[in-house]
Amino acid sequence: MEQVPYVKALMGGNLPFNCYIAQLKAMAIIHGTIERELAVSDIQGLKGLILPRPSRFGHLRTDLSVLKAHAVPDCIKAVNQALRITEEIRLARVEKTERLIGFFYVLEGTTLGNMVHLRDVKNTFGDKVRGATNYYQGYGDKTIYYWDEFRGFLNGLSNHTADIVIASAHRLFDLLEPLYQALYPVNKEDWGYLATTLNPEAGRHPVPSDILEIQASISAGNKCLQEFPYLYERYQERGKAFTYSDAAWLITLSRLPKGECLRQVQWLGRVLGNRGIPRITLERQLEILYEELLSNYPERRDIYSGLLEAASSLKAERLSYIDDTTFKGLSSDFSMATEGEICGRFQRTGELILSAVCDERAGIEDALNSLIPWLTDSNRFPDKWIKAVHNILTLTKGSLLR
Repeated sequence: MEQVPYVKALMGGNLPFNCYIAQLKAMAIIHGTIERELAVSDIQGLKGLILPRPSRFGHLRTDLSVLKAHAVPDCIKAVNQALRITEEIRLARVEKTERLIGFFYVLEGTTLGNMVHLRDVKNTFGDKVRGATNYYQGYGDKTIYYWDEFRGFLNGLSNHTADIVIASAHRLFDLLEPLYQALYPVNKEDWGYLATTLNPEAGRHPVPSDILEIQASISAGNKCLQEFPYLYERYQERGKAFTYSDAAWLITLSRLPKGECLRQVQWLGRVLGNRGIPRITLERQLEILYEELLSNYPERRDIYSGLLEAASSLKAERLSYIDDTTFKGLSSDFSMATEGEICGRFQRTGELILSAVCDERAGIEDALNSLIPWLTDSNRFPDKWIKAVHNILTLTKGSLLR
């Protein structure tokens, strides 16, 4: 691995900055997957060892957040290889969980290598990477301690498990080598905008190739998050990333026939509704996205009109269950009962609850089950708030038109 052109260029001080960012993106895809799969695995002793450690995916997310202003596209070959690796990681967890230990061994080992190359990163890029070297810093002063702790775990494995771990470690090295070969040198045509440009966990779904449309998806995502603070309060940075990638995907739907666009939006609405994100947020996302796109391309009004029509369809369905006057009245009453939804920190939560009731009536089975338990958690909210949530639920259900 030390001999691949990427590492040589980094050590030599002539690695292009885009390639550094592309490496962080590719590794974020992989680290995000290994951390999620380990979290749901049943490997005896390993979860207890790694849970106290800072998330390396979190380090990468922080670095990429700092670097997002550079609007660097994805290295397509590297992303595709990273996604191939994630498929193997997911398969390993299902078919032979012990293989995850070998994959984790390789990825944890990069904390040691990165310590060596941190100086190269800083020397090569200088102020460009200020605040964006968390991944290369590893666990800081605890890097060696954590490595020794993990090594102790490995030395306690049975011979049979150790053989599996060694084989899977070799396999990941075999897959990482072509990934790093793809990172440098890179041809001009090998760069492009993918879902992973906005969200390392988004996979392969399409996004626009137009940088202004990409920027519109980010701006629309931020405005939607501001309108519904609950989304960030609950889902944090991971939720923000999915907001961006979902918005970018929605833009691609505008090129579809209107009926197909609406079907795809309805599908996303069901997915979100079942995961604690009422469809009124999607309704507003589409409206805001339409406005952001027109601010850059007013001449494309007809092209983007499908997004606004999809938003209108969602709104019409919502209002078929509860009329607009009642909807606004109940949400206003909830705001008054919760001190302006706790002074704006959870503004528009009443609308979320009302929307979730409508979503459930529309056939989204977990619309309330995925939302209300979080909103009535006594460790998070005071009794007055919880009482108000239950009250608005009762009143809304009693106000449904059908």
